Amino acid sequence: MTLTHPARHRERVPAEHRVLGLDRRTIPAALIVVVVFVILTVVLPRVDTAIDWDDPVRPGDRFALADTIEITPTAGWNVESGYRVDDRDPNQKVGEVTVVGDGVTVDISPGPFDGTPAELLDQTDKVTTLANDPTFRVDGDRTTITTATGQTGILQPYASVLSDGLAAAFVIDGTGLKVRVYGPPAQMTASADTIDDMLTSIRRIDEDNA
Repeated sequence: MTLTHPARHRERVPAEHRVLGLDRRTIPAALIVVVVFVILTVVLPRVDTAIDWDDPVRPGDRFALADTIEITPTAGWNVESGYRVDDRDPNQKVGEVTVVGDGVTVDISPGPFDGTPAELLDQTDKVTTLANDPTFRVDGDRTTITTATGQTGILQPYASVLSDGLAAAFVIDGTGLKVRVYGPPAQMTASADTIDDMLTSIRRIDEDNA
């Protein structure tokens, strides 16, 4: 017995559902995507710029990542977490530093690590690529980044529909620094020099005069 199958034809959109050749039933979903895109790339950055920071970085502020490691964030960015260096405090607190500005977030997490920066970045990759955004993907080759005082780290760019980002890793005196930077693509591009200045400001305390 020979089975026959009816030929498959592309279903034509009924005339009552067409608008300018488009299926108007899909228009609401498309509008939602456009609205989300505009909010992320236009509205939020403008709100971010318009509001006053409640804890802005002051010129010359340094933040303690570890007992012997610190960073100088960009003045005017808002501090979401971190401990300012107080040379007079013998019990100086240290830890994660997160600053936000121009629609971009810079987050640096310190912790004990005895491997190489590349090995630390491998760990960061696993976390980053498992982010909730399924479009998040590695975008480009790894490169090295060298701080103003000669510390060398590894940097990896990422991209997604919702935001661009980069991950970097440094290992200094047995402390690993996992760096995440993310924001809308336009803001990431506009802030590239500022981001570079912050990352290259990471240094050991005894290198202040280097």
